[in-house]
Amino acid sequence: MEECNVNKAIHRRYKQTFVVFVTLVVCLFGTASNAGAFGKGAKGPDVYAVQGMLKSLGYFTGMITGYYGSETEAGVKRFQQRYGLPVTGAVDDKTLESILYAYANAKIIKRPPSPKQPSPSPSPSPKPPESGVRAEEGQMIEHVNTARKAAGLQPLAADSKLSEVARLKSKDMIDHDYFSHQSPTYGSPFEMMQKFHITYSTAGENIACNQSVEAAHEALMNSPGHRENLMNASFTRIGIGIVDGGPCGKMFTQLFIGK
Repeated sequence: MEECNVNKAIHRRYKQTFVVFVTLVVCLFGTASNAGAFGKGAKGPDVYAVQGMLKSLGYFTGMITGYYGSETEAGVKRFQQRYGLPVTGAVDDKTLESILYAYANAKIIKRPPSPKQPSPSPSPSPKPPESGVRAEEGQMIEHVNTARKAAGLQPLAADSKLSEVARLKSKDMIDHDYFSHQSPTYGSPFEMMQKFHITYSTAGENIACNQSVEAAHEALMNSPGHRENLMNASFTRIGIGIVDGGPCGKMFTQLFIGK
């Protein structure tokens, strides 16, 4: 039924550039063609997801509440005007498709600290609640590796420490009512990994919001951006954190690293 955003991010140790490719988010819509039009007065997870995407793109400045009020309508109108769409203030199939496309092609570029400089002191952060990989997380890893095997790729090794960190990210999104790769608690996925002493040469993060492991995996695989991250041959290890809660029922974080 739904899929919520992914980010693809690659950090190469011998380059001085961080490039984060922010890929497709489809939250509670499945595909754009299946979403009915909705507008002012609507409420629910669909509105929540659109508000989040428009806020990330800079068209919506209000609070992400899941209620389609005047501020959301104004943000949709600004987006429609910018992309040459009929300025109705309602999210029809074409508007949703354009929002998803714009979000999928958003790019964030940042530079890491010079390797000669001391690493910044990590901010206080809670200790990971438990080690190991939970049953649902293991199921999703199996789905990922089945798909990789079918594509002729090596499977990803389950990493319990990555799963701990991914679980914290999912819980943080629920606790602080946001959906983004940039955490108000831990910073970027790369900063978060650094805080928990995870080393890598290549790394990435996918985040999703869905009702079940199967539905989330299928939606991610049907998104070119998510699929590219899942099928990335440079990644060798995976950690998945699944926490009950959020607007879709479960929050998913997938962390990938390559040594």
